[in-house]
Formats: sequence, structure tokens, C-alpha cells
Amino acid sequence: MSMEPRCVMYVFSGTGNTMLVAEEYRRYLGDKTEIYEIISSFNKLPPPDDYDAVGIGYPVHAFNAPLIVRRFASSLHAGRPMKLFLFHTGGEGLALNDSSSFSIREVLGKEFHIISERHYVMPYNMIFRHSDEMVKHMITYMRRLVPIHAESIKAGQSEKMPLMPFRHMISILFRIEWLYATLQGPHMHAETTCTSCGLCERNCPMGNIQMENGHPVFGRNCALCVRCSFNCPVNAISIGILNGWKVNGRYQIDRIMNDDSTPSKIPIEKLSILYRIYYKNVTK
Repeated sequence: MSMEPRCVMYVFSGTGNTMLVAEEYRRYLGDKTEIYEIISSFNKLPPPDDYDAVGIGYPVHAFNAPLIVRRFASSLHAGRPMKLFLFHTGGEGLALNDSSSFSIREVLGKEFHIISERHYVMPYNMIFRHSDEMVKHMITYMRRLVPIHAESIKAGQSEKMPLMPFRHMISILFRIEWLYATLQGPHMHAETTCTSCGLCERNCPMGNIQMENGHPVFGRNCALCVRCSFNCPVNAISIGILNGWKVNGRYQIDRIMNDDSTPSKIPIEKLSILYRIYYKNVTK
């Protein structure tokens, strides 16, 4: 039986999907596992030296890790060689999502050996809102797949990391999103329905929002994680030219998962092509 490692996971999570996956990892990796959120002041996070394994989790943004995750990875150092695993989340099952890890692999020092990586399809927080049936399907599969990966991590198993040069090239091209995020930030604003609750300011992982005269003002340190607009209780935040893709309000995952009238699995042949290939591969 594999030993329980002392593990640390550093996680960037905009609207909660990646953190939900991280909590599932902790459930199976054991009580010695600690989770720290990657935020703008990530230099205050504990170093990995005292742990047996290190994990980095993040949502995929335009086939890349968010820029803050890359910056965090470039700052990560250990006094000895360490095993590191990756996991990321996205709203669809495109194979290109796996290329997101290139932006991290490029900056990790020689101290870290990436042993494995997993992508989890989770409910969209942009483009459109998933149905309860699809949400339950996604969460059910995520909860089945995480313990399998956790066991391989506990056993210290290494997997071959493919080079994928074409996907790498595509991910580099889409890093324009990093620049766009900084340009887009100042164009976000609160509508007149804003109640000045300050939730967006308190929850922004980038420290990019300041309340002025009772209304949020957005700066250039935006990661486009949409935590502010997704969680706004009155749906008052406009996210600029992407506003037509905005999804507002958390998915009621506990209610959905406990609703026996909602099936836990959708037949693969009834899924759209974006999901059919993904679920066929993960169930092999």
C-alpha cells in the first residue's frame, strides 16, 4: 500500500472549480496535505522544502495557465529535487488544454520533476451556463478520476510528459490573453444596480479592485478569472467586450449532487463533440 506523503498544493482558482478539485485531492492524498491559494502576494506562501510532493492547480485560460500562475512557478524554488504534479480545469475537453502546462514547465527550475498532469472538465463560468445534468456528470467523473491520480502520486509514479510541439506553438500564440487581461481590466465596471457591498474587492485574488465612493474601480492587474462578476449578488459587474459571455451565480453543486432525480451520468453518445472525446479517453 502506498505511503501517505506530506504534500502541498498551490492553487489559483477564479470561481472555485479548481479549488473544488484541490479539496478532492486532499481527501485522497490524506490529512498531511495542505492547500494554499495563489494570490497576488504569493511571495508570502510557505516554500515546498518541507514536503514530499508538490502540486500546482489552475484553470486553463486560452490554452495557458494564468499569468500569475506562471509567475508563481518561476518564483518556486526548493533546496533539493522534488516531485511535482499538475492539475487544471476547463469548461471543455479539448486536447489543447493540456498544452497549458508548457507555460509552467518553461520556468520551473531543475529542483522540480513533473511526474504527471491531469485535466478536469468542470462547469463553465464563461460562454454559457451548464445544465444541472451536465454539472452532475462533470462532478461525478471528476470525483472518480481524482482518487486514481492521487494513488499514483502517493506511489511516486512518474508518467512521460509529451512534447506536443504543435500544441506548444498554439499555446504560445494564445498568450496574447495575458496582455489582453491587463488591457481589459480598467474597462470593467459596475452597473447602477451595484449595492456597494464590496464583495468583489474583498474576494479579488489579484487585489485589482478598490472601492471608491461606494463603487468598485478596476485596475490593470486583472487575471480575467471573473470571480468578481461570477459571484456578484446582483449581477452588476460588466466585464467589457466579453460581457455577452458572462455567467453569473454559483452552481448549486451540493443540491445538484444530492438530487436523485438528476442522473449522475449522461451517455457518451449524447454528449457534444467537445466532451465526447474527452470522456472516452478518461474512461479507457
